[in-house]
Amino acid sequence: MLKFKITKDEFEALEEIQQALYAEAGDGYQLQVDGLDDGAELKEALRKEREERAEAKRKLKEFETEAERKERERLEQRQEWEQLAKSEREQREQRDKELAELRDEVANGKRTNSAESIVAGLIDKDATGGVQRYNLLKKEAMQFIAHTPEGVKINGPDGEAWNGKQLGEYLSQQYPFLVDGSKASGGGAPGSSGGGAVSKSWDQLSGMERVELRRNDPAEHQRLKKAYEAANS
Repeated sequence: MLKFKITKDEFEALEEIQQALYAEAGDGYQLQVDGLDDGAELKEALRKEREERAEAKRKLKEFETEAERKERERLEQRQEWEQLAKSEREQREQRDKELAELRDEVANGKRTNSAESIVAGLIDKDATGGVQRYNLLKKEAMQFIAHTPEGVKINGPDGEAWNGKQLGEYLSQQYPFLVDGSKASGGGAPGSSGGGAVSKSWDQLSGMERVELRRNDPAEHQRLKKAYEAANS
């Protein structure tokens, strides 16, 4: 009885007429029978395809030597490299985008903090329309503040280097209708070392004087404010 699969040794032991019935298959021989397919060829083709794809991915990371460049050309001809390169490019672009967004977020946060520290000394947010004026003036201040690799920089209208005090003075001059007062506090200003008790009414105090009063004498700040509100209600 003939076996379907035999080894090479078994093949050699057969008579010539019997050998004609077999064909090489892997490490041995297989009986040739019409209408019978054990799927060996398909399995072998799939195995080779998987091996080639795995090898292509491994080779993607290497292209420094001449031999590796030739391998890349082979992959391009099979359109394997194009797909892998596209995927790598999309991932790189996504990483670059996320990094740029993070950098912008940090830079804008530092610019905003600088602008708020300057505007806070010019506007009393508790005054009439204080919040709205605060936001408008902060927006104007942001135009002069930039974030560089060295940190936050303030530039004047002509590009000259400024500090926060200079920008605050400029904003006060350009937008006096938004500003409540200046940073200067004289001897009679609330909270100054040379002044005595507050002698002004709430509506006579500048924005900065109200800020100083709230910081140095919260109780008096509330008293004047309530008195003004009661008189105008």
